[in-house]
Amino acid sequence: MRADGLYEQFRLVFEKFYNPLCKYANSFVKEESVCEDIVQEVFVRIWETRKDLIQSDSLRFYLFTAVRNNSLTYLSREQRLPVYSLSEMDLEDNDAIAEMTPSSEETVNYQALLGQGIEQLPPKCKEVFLLSRMGELSNQEVADSLGISVKTVNNQLWKALKLLKAFARSAGSWILIFL
Repeated sequence: MRADGLYEQFRLVFEKFYNPLCKYANSFVKEESVCEDIVQEVFVRIWETRKDLIQSDSLRFYLFTAVRNNSLTYLSREQRLPVYSLSEMDLEDNDAIAEMTPSSEETVNYQALLGQGIEQLPPKCKEVFLLSRMGELSNQEVADSLGISVKTVNNQLWKALKLLKAFARSAGSWILIFL
């Protein structure tokens, strides 16, 4: 393939996967600029050393696995664990926003509610759910990526959906869980 055709295909892949990969990295790292750096590093590595992947059927699988691994490497390098609680500043911002927004009876932010529910999932369950639903990986691809069985993936997805539905009920709202 000519260099300009390869570049065009790379650009299309980048545009298609950049935002979903950043969201996926954010599920681990919680810092937008770091997430963007992680995703960009993965794309640079593909462009420099793995150009053969651009046309591969396993590209999506590779991208999500590489972003997950780089995110976990970053966390271990920074000697931090993902933070699931809100800081005092976040609480103040949320209070101010809550005062300005309509009551929950008038409108429900389903995306935010789903995000809160996902944050409360156990770590392994959350990882399987995000790879499957956000990463759009098949259960076999998720199993291969995490080194677990497909049955474990199915069990973790079932558990995630059960916990998310329970969370939605406790929040007084129903959310559509990507079934």
